[in-house]
Amino acid sequence: MFENTRPVPACPTVKLSYCHNCDLFADLDGLHVTAVDRPAMKSALIVWVESAKTITGCPDCGVVAVSAGRREVELIDAPVYAGPARLIWRKRRWRCEDRDCSRGVFTEQNPTVAAPRALLTRRCIAWGIRQMRRENLSIHGLARQHGA
Repeated sequence: MFENTRPVPACPTVKLSYCHNCDLFADLDGLHVTAVDRPAMKSALIVWVESAKTITGCPDCGVVAVSAGRREVELIDAPVYAGPARLIWRKRRWRCEDRDCSRGVFTEQNPTVAAPRALLTRRCIAWGIRQMRRENLSIHGLARQHGA
């Protein structure tokens, strides 16, 4: 894990909503950039993202779920500007209000960004495969480029 720093707001001019330009730049389907930081010059670029508030149903019973807050999940992303990148995804947690439902609390998922419980984003995986095919890069070389 990286040293916890205070993130810089992604777009200080936008106060009440997400910055459309920041979201276009990050290109993460369904997620919005909330902050960006690079604690040290040669360290990973850290991008904080989250989904917008929405109504969601329980995946088991369909009852409208109640928000149970968010939890941060760190993902390794494809390199940006020839350096490593990390996503800190503030995933929404939900609680099913149906007492007969066995689901209880569940966390939002976005399979276009990363598989459930994954450590790497889908685009990081795709980047790694391209590097191994085109550049004949080893697994060790990939890990070194990601700062792992």
